[in-house]
Amino acid sequence: MRQSIVTPAIVLRRVNYAEADVVVTLLGSETGRVSALARGARKSSRRFAGGLGMAATGEARMRERAGAELMVLESFEVRDDRAGLATDLAKAAHAAYAIELCDRLCPPRQAEKAVFAWLDEFLTRLNAGPASAERLRVFELGLLRGLGIGPSLDRCVVCNRDDLEGEDVRWHPDRGGVVCRKCSGRGDLMSGNTRRTLQQLATTSLADAQSLFLDHDVGTGCRRAVVGLLREHVRGPLRSLDFIEKMSGRMSGSR
Repeated sequence: MRQSIVTPAIVLRRVNYAEADVVVTLLGSETGRVSALARGARKSSRRFAGGLGMAATGEARMRERAGAELMVLESFEVRDDRAGLATDLAKAAHAAYAIELCDRLCPPRQAEKAVFAWLDEFLTRLNAGPASAERLRVFELGLLRGLGIGPSLDRCVVCNRDDLEGEDVRWHPDRGGVVCRKCSGRGDLMSGNTRRTLQQLATTSLADAQSLFLDHDVGTGCRRAVVGLLREHVRGPLRSLDFIEKMSGRMSGSR
């Protein structure tokens, strides 16, 4: 029998399979993003105590299956089921979005310990307090940075100028950041205030994010810029983001 791998892990998604099995996708601290077959998960209360709900964090024990892409999930001991996320629509939407981003952006079977810790902290803080647009921006930018695809915000990506203070710039997500107006007349215009705010958000901790407050115009500019960058790296629609954007038109402060 192949040796088991034990790792802290977060449940990204689950799909029922056959009569009692579950195929679960996990972000493991030691394994990266992996999919595994949990045999009898819908009937076993011993090996999968606390269930395999989305955003649950615990200790996963897995092993390889000879000739199979799916691993076998032997057990999952829940450390935090984050049940509080299900009691608030905005919190549930933000959690689903963060999880979908990690599911879509993290390469398979490549350990990303910093990304695992970032998602774990985000979900923990979201579970304990209200959802906020500011913390979501901090999470997005931190995730991109952790994966090595964070934007260039302090200098022009074309000429490398770093004296952009007080200057409006152009936003080019396809180039990975800002372009000074001397280098490009195309692209979305970004105010100096929005660029500075993005710089601040990119270096803010999740612990400090809750104390931030962005006015409507700057917040909208930051959201559009970050979402535009994410869409450069994620193929197809982000369903959870689409839901948040629809919800934000109905619920004040949801994003």
